[in-house]
Amino acid sequence: MEQTRLDRSKVKPAADIYSRAFFDYPQFLCYHPSREWRMRHFTDYCEVGLRFALRYGEVYAIPDFKGVICWFAPHQNHFTTAMYLTTRGFIGQSILIGWKNLSRILACEEHAAKAHREILPGAHWYLWGLAVDPEYQGQGIGSRLMGPGLKRADEQGLPTYLETHDEQNVAYYQKRGFELRRAECVPGVGLRFWCLVHQPG
Repeated sequence: MEQTRLDRSKVKPAADIYSRAFFDYPQFLCYHPSREWRMRHFTDYCEVGLRFALRYGEVYAIPDFKGVICWFAPHQNHFTTAMYLTTRGFIGQSILIGWKNLSRILACEEHAAKAHREILPGAHWYLWGLAVDPEYQGQGIGSRLMGPGLKRADEQGLPTYLETHDEQNVAYYQKRGFELRRAECVPGVGLRFWCLVHQPG
């Protein structure tokens, strides 16, 4: 299955895929508990996330926009506040979310980042996001999207890291060569996530 590197002109259709794929995902149910808020704003929220990935990482999609994948390279996979602030739309989304929700989101993100640094402090690729349109899930699109990136990491002799907030996804990634390294729960929030690593070769 052919995939092409996404450019800024295609960010909106990619955000539509992300919003459909992750609308009821545990991470975003925690971040944005209001279904009404997600119905009104979640696609725009996903668009900001994709702009971040386009600015600092690599985003690929299959031509008919059934799936999208985001990667961050070994030199660019630990994020700073400055990186978020320089992403178009981030400040506006922060105001829209509100300080109470934003502070909870930042606490979750920092806990995940800390686990990431502890598990793989050295050079590695970061599989930051994989979204397949719900209408086309179960057809192997996710595996085909992951394939070229995992092959590249293997050729470079580097591991690949990811986290998932849905326990059902752990088995999915294990079948594709990932090893479960840690299960985490954000203190005071209760958001759970699982950290996995794909070793080269």
